[in-house]
Amino acid sequence: MSGIPVENVGEAVDRLITVPMSNWAILKGIPVGQVYEACRAKVGEPLCLRAARMLVENVAPGDTVIFVTGFVMLSCGKPETDGPVGAAALARAVDVGLKATPIFVTEDSVKPAMAATAVGAGLHPWDPDSARQGIHRAIIEGFPIDHQAASDAAHRMLDRYQPSAVIAIERPGWNRNRVHHSGGGFGISEFTAKIDYLFEEAKARGILTIGIGDLGNEMGMGFVADTIRRLIPHGDVCQCPCGGGIAAASEPDLGIMTNISNWGAYGVEACLAALLDEPEVLHDGPAERWLIEESVRGGAIDPVSGLLRPYVDGTPTHINVAIVELLHSIVHHRVPGSVFTREYQATWTKGKK
Repeated sequence: MSGIPVENVGEAVDRLITVPMSNWAILKGIPVGQVYEACRAKVGEPLCLRAARMLVENVAPGDTVIFVTGFVMLSCGKPETDGPVGAAALARAVDVGLKATPIFVTEDSVKPAMAATAVGAGLHPWDPDSARQGIHRAIIEGFPIDHQAASDAAHRMLDRYQPSAVIAIERPGWNRNRVHHSGGGFGISEFTAKIDYLFEEAKARGILTIGIGDLGNEMGMGFVADTIRRLIPHGDVCQCPCGGGIAAASEPDLGIMTNISNWGAYGVEACLAALLDEPEVLHDGPAERWLIEESVRGGAIDPVSGLLRPYVDGTPTHINVAIVELLHSIVHHRVPGSVFTREYQATWTKGKK
């Protein structure tokens, strides 16, 4: 283990993923840094590092971890690439690093894109009854749009899978009136699965809940709801009849504000890699390219252009690849190589001597 404090890694990771360079930050002036600082003030340490520590403390080999994601675009009825890609990448990290089985929960309409993205991460979509009997398998579950059906499904799913954590990544979160909204303040509840019931019931049962977002209307950003209502356009008053604003209401154990939600998931991966002294827990640049491309092939879109193109929030693939490679650079300052590389180097050096 390196003598470099893991806190140094956490600080560098959080700074990188909150650089205000996205569509929301540059074109629309969303104060990513201010919302991040509000989250940070409640935690007292780097947010991605706190999330990684929580996962290490709560998730054991053989456990399950639920990832809720999928943001269906009002304009075309397709899911965006931000969310499923980050969920699949972090699910891979939880599978590789913590030996837990990931479960993806989303709309039925998003399941094909989620399955393609999971495959892009190297995971095998599997039958729920036997998924935990093998390695690198993942479960993909749909969820109801109707409130009562969703409430019933939440209890059944938690009873069945007994997850150690529920992580929301770029997932619509209902506001104080239990209405979901697009970033522009328009209502989207009519076609949005009410996974909020699952998230809130998990917290009520004492299950770890983490939310990652990049605007404030995402599940878990209720962690700093007052800040969202004050700083984000339509945060307090939306453009739909409910009038309750887009600020998500559900408050998790930890909320992470980031520049692009996928990047927040990558930040947690990086900190997991640092804590576990295993850089391969964090996926690499080529894997990031493959993830985005597979997600698009599965039907996910770039939400800024509305096109089936390998972009995330208007950001092209090569920029997302660069972010992942920069995160690897940060992690490698603490852990120079993987376990496999270090063992090989030690053997080779001994032989040369």
